[in-house]
This record gives sequence, structure tokens and C-alpha cells, in this order.
Amino acid sequence: MLQLFINFLRYEKRYSERTISIYSGAIRHFFDHAAVHEGDKQALASLTAQEVRSWMSGLLKNRLATRTVNLQLSALNRFFKFLLKEKVLEKNPMQKILRPKTSKRLPEFFSAAALNNFLNSDLAGDDYINVRDRMIIDLFYTTGIRRAELIALRPADIHISGAEAVLRVTGKGDKQRETPLTGKMAMQLQQYLSLRQAAFPDLAANDRLFVTGKGKPLYPQAINCLVRDRLANQQGFTGKKSPHVLRHSLATHLLNNGADIMSIKETLGHSSLAATQVYTHNSFAKLKKVYTKAHPRANDSKQQAMDRVKTKIKNSEDGNRYFNNRINQ
Repeated sequence: MLQLFINFLRYEKRYSERTISIYSGAIRHFFDHAAVHEGDKQALASLTAQEVRSWMSGLLKNRLATRTVNLQLSALNRFFKFLLKEKVLEKNPMQKILRPKTSKRLPEFFSAAALNNFLNSDLAGDDYINVRDRMIIDLFYTTGIRRAELIALRPADIHISGAEAVLRVTGKGDKQRETPLTGKMAMQLQQYLSLRQAAFPDLAANDRLFVTGKGKPLYPQAINCLVRDRLANQQGFTGKKSPHVLRHSLATHLLNNGADIMSIKETLGHSSLAATQVYTHNSFAKLKKVYTKAHPRANDSKQQAMDRVKTKIKNSEDGNRYFNNRINQ
């Protein structure tokens, strides 16, 4: 049944291979815990909520992050729904499971000044690797593209016609979107393509846009490493240095500079507006800072506020004494 489920995710739901790997790993781990063989329909039909709770408890005891545990539970829930559809289960054991609460994390992002300084600085060299790495970081920030989407890019996905330049991106579920490119980015991509062709003359237009020093397709960990290494020790870059933080940076800067949230949603390729709304928290933090700085009432010091309270109390006491004296006369 597990292989049928994997095929369902791959060919019908169009899940990424990374998601499929995470889901299948979580389900196999649950099977081991429950001592169930993936092909035993009778054993699968007898699974209970108690077995799921026991498995979840073990994950938490192993100090897995609550976000990771919830991801594992989501994988199991998706599998149970598939079994319901296939009439292997009569009810979903996950319905009675209370998932652990996770704290809300605001997306990390780099400052616009730090990114501009880095992208405007001189390259360490004009060889293929140096140009490629700068191009990748610039593309992450300019377009908000995901890592998997960038790896899948091909030269044919770049469309430049006069002043118009767009990048065709294939996102989750093979959904395609077109992302506008700035004139500068279009020019840089053309220069990169010329350098790529000179370095690897055997590469065709339908080969991957970004390749290793040996002309092979880049892989996820290599992308992570080059972003981390290129931004390490650069002024203004603190915290985690990853492709996703560059994506967060674009969304945050667009929102802070007045872009509407629906446009940001389309740029990032989010299927749900809820995924985009998390960036409004960062925008609100900036708004609160500006408000506190600009509003005349927000600039009062604590001492000024205390002085006003004391004045009100004194006035109140003076008023009470006045009325008491009038009454006693």
C-alpha cells in the first residue's frame, strides 16, 4: 500500500521528490513502531489512535522539534486519508489526535542595505564559479524563487524580448508562473549564458541553467553551501544564511515598500494567501517602530507620563478639599 501511496503523491498530487521522501520515511518509521507490514491490509485496518499517540510520544521524547513532529503526523494523516479512499480503513485514527502546539516564528530576513552592498560589490573573480554563485544569490533575492525551482531552471525558461524580460518558473505541483526580470537582471543572465556556453560548449538549451564546475546539474546541498559560504563574513549578514532567507528577504522588502500582498503571493508562487500573510508580521514591526517615532503621544518618556499622573492626582485632591470646605461652611 505504501508504494501505491507514493505513486499517488508523485503522479496525481505532483508532490516534490523531497516531500515524497519525507512522507515515506515518516510512514515507514510508524510501521516499525506499530510492528505493521506495509502490505498487510488487515493490520493496517486495525490501526488505532492509541498507536498513533504512542508513536507521537516517542518522537517527542526523542526531543524532535514540534514542527518536525507535526510534519510527521501530517504525512501519516495523508496516508490514512489515502487508505480511506482505497477502502482499507473505515475511519481515520488521526481524527482523535491532538497535535503538539508550535510557537509562531517570524521569517528571518536580511536587510536591503546588506544585500545591495553585497550584490553591488566587485566579484572575487570573473571565472564561471564566481559569476555563477553571484548570479544564483541575485536570482534568489530578485525573484524569490525556491531552491528546487532554481535547480530545475533551463536556459529556455528565460524569455527576453526588447524591454520585456520574464523567467518561467515551474513550482510545486508542476504549476508554472512567470516572474518579471529587471533590465539589469536580464543583462546579467545573458552575460552568464555566454560564459556558461564558453565554459561548457557541449551543454544544450534544455540542460540545466546552473551546473557544477564539471558541467553536471547542481544539487540542493551544493546550493545551500554556496549561499552560506558566499554570505559568511559579509557585513550585515547575521543569523542563518540560506536560499529560503533570501526568499523571505524579498517578500519582506516588497511588503515594506508598498507592494500589495496579492502581488507578493503571485511572485512567490504561494497557493494560499495564508502562506504569504506571515510576512505582514515583519511589516507590522516596522510600522510600530515608525509610529512610535512619529506620533507625538508615543514620544512621551516614562517620567513625563508619571508627571501627568501625579498632576491629575494633585488636582483631584485639591478639588476634593475645595468641595469639602464649601460643604462645611
